[in-house]
Amino acid sequence: MRCHDGDTEKISEILEGKFQNQGVEVIRMGTDDAEDADEEAFTGTDICVIATYTYNNGEVPANFVYFEENLRKQNLKGKVYGVVGSGDKGYHSDTYCFAAETFNEDFQQAGTKKGHDVLKIDNKADEKDKEALKEFVSSLTNA
Repeated sequence: MRCHDGDTEKISEILEGKFQNQGVEVIRMGTDDAEDADEEAFTGTDICVIATYTYNNGEVPANFVYFEENLRKQNLKGKVYGVVGSGDKGYHSDTYCFAAETFNEDFQQAGTKKGHDVLKIDNKADEKDKEALKEFVSSLTNA
């Protein structure tokens, strides 16, 4: 999983717990790790997950740009993916979770199988969002 500090970091922690509850081994990396990530960071995994926020005017966060550019070039056929985006609908309604949609397209170009539609969370994950994250994880592990 890839994530960002703040709301997205908390979301990634929730995801990690939900995957572990399903018996899935998780390797969680932050944005600092993304800059140093191997160009083929997902090759040793069965399920690929990105948790991201959207920067500025609908852009992929700067710490993720290198990783995002390489993701498109990978051959991830046979793997399942899911993307979670966090954002603020009230402040960025016109670019809400655009980076998540970008990663969704990148995974499709890499040949992965979508395990769940992009899950968008407005600010901090509340109880309803935690249930949606549980469903998200279940969909990915059963895909």
